[in-house]
Parts: sequence; structure tokens; C-alpha cells
Amino acid sequence: VRFVTRDLTAAYFKDREDDPKVAYPKAIRNALNHIDGFFGDLLPDMISPATVTLYTRQRRRAGVMDATISKELRFLRQALKFGVRHKWMDREPEISVPGEGQPRDRYLSREEFARLYFSASPLHLRVFLALAISTAARGKHILSLKWDRVDFETGMVRYQPGASSNKKTAPVPMNGPLRSILSEARKAASPAGFVVEWEGKPVKSVRKAYERACRLAGLDDAHRHDLRRTAASWALQGGASFDEVATMLGDSVEITRKHYAMFASDYLRGAVENIAGRRA
Repeated sequence: VRFVTRDLTAAYFKDREDDPKVAYPKAIRNALNHIDGFFGDLLPDMISPATVTLYTRQRRRAGVMDATISKELRFLRQALKFGVRHKWMDREPEISVPGEGQPRDRYLSREEFARLYFSASPLHLRVFLALAISTAARGKHILSLKWDRVDFETGMVRYQPGASSNKKTAPVPMNGPLRSILSEARKAASPAGFVVEWEGKPVKSVRKAYERACRLAGLDDAHRHDLRRTAASWALQGGASFDEVATMLGDSVEITRKHYAMFASDYLRGAVENIAGRRA
């Protein structure tokens, strides 16, 4: 029996969907829907650099960014690896993805964040925003946070990776605004125990509520993932050390310096002043 690519992607998705480490299986399914629309009826060994190039051109003509095309093709590559691993096929076809483009460096000003926050009508979104901007935590950690990890007595929020992530986290102290919104949310909390909840159930994604708040706030280019970058940039601009910010982010000091050095209050100041002094 010979399987077409659509059979392979379906089996791969079923395997990933049942994996507790996969936080957003819907994102995989959406990407594979586009892959199936082009490659679905082909035998896997018919996939070649030429067919991948045709797919890339077609998606670009549809106005899709290279970063999205790359993500879709990486899922195809993983599905093909899955096929080889389970002996559905003998070899993995070559898949080349377009460049990822320039890394995003957008962060929100304090005025922009204020507009966003006060445009967020659901309480669960305001809680999410407050945790994101005050603790610089990843979205998946915020959505999995339970009240037994929020200590009002010591003023600490203690995230834990859980089954869906192996990313490092660190206990983070509450600042005044965060304590205030968490106290409000705690009074309305359900027995489910999740800090970010809607109608008594944990929230799986804040995407729709976030995008609506962005529209109301007039922020056309603000992504949810910008919140973590915004928190790090504000901390560095306020004089926090790279060691402090790295601990909060759960990253190494080297990675933090590499990605956020431009936001530090004293970024290259010494070098520029030395140049000015020598010129003088």
C-alpha cells in the first residue's frame, strides 16, 4: 500500500495532537491544511526542491509572509521525518524553507500598553496582560498558572513549566498593579483554580480577546509575543541588570544581552562618550 502525503500528515498530526507537550495543536493543524491543499495528493517521494519552490511562490502570491511559509514547510518536514521513523517511506525528501526575515524588535511604549490595558474589557485578559508585563512570563506559563502558585503573603508568583513546556521559570515578586488586579481576580475565582479563566474554565488562548483590544486601542502592529519583549525592555530601561532580567525571563545572561542589549539604559553609552572625549 502506498500512502499519499495527506495520509502522512494526518498520522503525524494525530501523534502531535495527543502529545501533552504540544501547547497549541490547532496551529499545527492550520499549517498542515495549507500543506495538504498543495502536496496532499502527491506521493511523499514526489516532493522535491522544485515542488517546494512552487509551493513557496504560490503562498507568496497569496500575500503570505516568508516566516509563515517556513513554519508550514517545517511541519511538512517533521511529517516526513515521522514517516521515515515509522517506516512508511525509505527516505526523507529534501525540504528547503525560505528565510525567516528580520527578527522582530517591536515593543510597546508605556502609553501604548495603557491604551491596550484599558481597552481590554474581559477580566481574564486584563489579568493576562498584568502578569505578562509584570513578570515577563511566556503565555503558556501564564495560562497554566493556578492560585496555589500565587502567594499574597510573600508577594510572589511561582510559575512551573508543567507537562507542556521545559522552559525555565523563576519566582517573580508582585508589583503594586499586579497585586491589585490579582486580588480582584481572586475574589471572582472559580473552584477550577486557574488564575486566567473564563466562565469558570481555564483559558486556552487569549488571541481573539487580545486582537480585539488592540483594534480598540488603535494598535495595528502589536503582537501578543511583544509583551515579553516589552517587559524586558522596560526593566532594562529602568536600570535593571542583565542578570536580573535574564533570571526573570528564564534565559541565560548571554542570550538576554544578545537580544535585549539595545534596550538597556546605558547601551553603548560609554563607548560613545569615549569617542566624543577623544574627538574633543
